[in-house]
Amino acid sequence: MVETSRFSEWDVQGDIGILTINNPPQNYLKELEFVDLEDLEKWTKGSSLKGLILMGKGRHFCAGAVQDNIFQFHNEEAIQNTLRKGKAILDYIQNLPIPTVAAINGACLGGGLEVALACHIRVCSETSFLSFPETGLKVMPGLNGTLEAPKKAGLCNAIEMILTSKMINAQEALKMGFVDHVVPGKEVFSFSMNFLKRLTEDRPLYLIHAVMDAINDSRRMKTDDAIEKASKTFCKLAAEIVQKQKNV
Repeated sequence: MVETSRFSEWDVQGDIGILTINNPPQNYLKELEFVDLEDLEKWTKGSSLKGLILMGKGRHFCAGAVQDNIFQFHNEEAIQNTLRKGKAILDYIQNLPIPTVAAINGACLGGGLEVALACHIRVCSETSFLSFPETGLKVMPGLNGTLEAPKKAGLCNAIEMILTSKMINAQEALKMGFVDHVVPGKEVFSFSMNFLKRLTEDRPLYLIHAVMDAINDSRRMKTDDAIEKASKTFCKLAAEIVQKQKNV
């Protein structure tokens, strides 16, 4: 059954969750909170989901934030508050212990590109186009785009994309590292679904969580701490295998 939250829809197919930004035709972020964090937590925490697809309704992924809705605030504190709420959603998605895929069709611009960069994997249609248009408006990406773009595409590509507001096509995005796969437009969703199934269908949920937590830790923790935690998890998993063998 499809559920709704703000201007997003939630559905589940098998053990894959599907979060859809639903503000067609271009799926602008009329609010940076495109879904209530409480709803997203309810749908994903403690569930049997093995993966998540984030997509846009119809022809476009997301053409970014509605700038007038941000510029309407009269002071810096109010702007920071709305940014904080938007970032909390992306941080939550980025730290999920299951693989997440942004299924990109059409426009993926500004805040929409930042939403896509919060996912572990990006699948892009052949006709999609990507850009950070913010500097043309005398601002900059506000939802961690300046942090995530260099990690995915390297410093040079990130600087060029953000400072020039350069528009790139799917093949350029693939070459630069902003996306991971380019497929025909009609195949974006099916490719994303099949890709997640191939990654997870023969793996128990506890193992998916362990692997994804360790991978997420490589980004959110100091290197030595991440290594130590991953080593402890490995030892725990190995000890459980040894114990099962003894009980046979």
